[in-house]
Amino acid sequence: MKTSQTKIITLNLALAAVLAVVAGCVSKSYDKGSATSAALQASADAVAQTSTKVNDVLAALNNLTFKSQGDLRNQYDAFVSAAKNLDNTTQTLDAKVVQMRDAAAAYAESWTNQIAAITSADLRQRSTERMNEVTAKLKEVDASYEGVKNSIKPFTNDVKDIQTYLGTDLTAGGLNTIKDIVSKTKVDAVPLRDSIKSLQASFSNLSAALSPVLPGAAK
Repeated sequence: MKTSQTKIITLNLALAAVLAVVAGCVSKSYDKGSATSAALQASADAVAQTSTKVNDVLAALNNLTFKSQGDLRNQYDAFVSAAKNLDNTTQTLDAKVVQMRDAAAAYAESWTNQIAAITSADLRQRSTERMNEVTAKLKEVDASYEGVKNSIKPFTNDVKDIQTYLGTDLTAGGLNTIKDIVSKTKVDAVPLRDSIKSLQASFSNLSAALSPVLPGAAK
C-alpha cells in the first residue's frame, strides 16, 4: 500500500514538474518579443541623444566661427567637448544596436521554435507570415541605421579636420579662412539631421508595434 502511494506521489510530482516547465515556456515566449521591443526603444533613445549631440556640435562650431568673441580658447574648448560628446554618443548607439540585433535574433529563434509546436497548418502558416513580416521590418530599421551611421562619418571627419585646423591657427585670421568650410559643413548636416530623426521614429514605432503593453495601459 505504501509502495503504491509512493509511486502515485512520485508520478504526481513528476507531472507537476513537467507542467511547470511547459507553462513556463508558454508564459515566457512573449518575453523575447518584449525584450526586442525594449532594445528597439533603447536604440531610439540613443538616436535621440545622437541628434542632440550633433546639434550641440553645430551650435558650438557656429559660436566659434561666426559668433567668436573674447578668448577664443574658451569657445574652441567648448567645440572640442561637444565633438567628444558626439563620439561617445555614437559609440553608445552602436552598442545599443548590437543589443537590439541580439534580442531580435533570439526572438526569431524562439518564434521559429514556437511555430514548430503548432499543430494547425493554418495557424502555422499565419504565424510564419507574421514572423516574416516582423523580421523584414527589423531588417529595414537595421538598414536605416547603417545608412545613418555611414552619413555620420563624413560629418565627424569634417568636424575633426576643423578641430585640427583651428587647433593650430586659433586666431581671427584662422577663423576667417575656414568660414566657408564651416558653412558647407552646416549645410551638409541638414539631411543628416533629418535622417537621424527618421531613424529615431522608425525605432520607436517598431518598438511600440512589438510591445505587449498597449498605448495608454497603466504601468
